[in-house]
Formats: sequence, structure tokens, C-alpha cells
Amino acid sequence: MAARARPEHDIQVAIVGRLRGSFDAVVVAVPNGGRRGKREAVDLRAEGVESGHPDLIAYGRDGRLLLMEVKAPGGSLSAEQRRLIPKLRDRGFPVVVVRDVDGAVRAMREAGFGPRVPPAAEPTTGF
Repeated sequence: MAARARPEHDIQVAIVGRLRGSFDAVVVAVPNGGRRGKREAVDLRAEGVESGHPDLIAYGRDGRLLLMEVKAPGGSLSAEQRRLIPKLRDRGFPVVVVRDVDGAVRAMREAGFGPRVPPAAEPTTGF
């Protein structure tokens, strides 16, 4: 059986690698997608999983935040995304839709994220 093409997955993997290597940010994924059984879906919903939540969150210094929805070229937002993204924006959270690495890099720069700090220069918390 041939592997199923996953263009958004491949784009997101490339984006995360680039952003983590280039920007002073903690970049995390929100694993909302994928096929799940009914029981797992019920459990995840009870735990707070929200359909339509953007794929990536970039946490920067001084409370800087950027939410990114990754779409393959030609892909469109789901009904859940068209419902939730405006709610997030209405609350003041920046949400962008990106289709490639260059778009994600551009969004990070426009949101004011600075370049990656070399590990030796990162501040310690004392823990």
C-alpha cells in the first residue's frame, strides 16, 4: 500500500525546523488533527482540545505570541477554523495562515520575533 501524501504535515515539519533554528521563540504544535476513535475524541474534547485551533504557537520574549494555521497551497480553512480563528483575533491574539516556510518566516518577522539567541547567551532561571 502506498503512503498517503501529507503535504500540510511536510510543510509544518519544515516550518518548525526553520523557526526553531532562526528565531528567539519556543515553537510548539497543537496536535488537533488526525483520525481518532470515538472514545479518544471524547476524552480529548473533555481535556480541552478545540476543533479548529491553529497548528502552531510561537512564544516569544515579553509575552509575544503568534498562532499559525498551516495550509498546503490551494488548501482552505475548515468550518471549525473559520469559526474559531475570528474568535481568537477578536480577543487580540494574532493568527496567520501560512502556506510555506517563507510565509512563516515573514509572519514571524512582522510579529516582531528576533533572531535565535545562541544557547550560551540564553538566560537561566535558577531551577
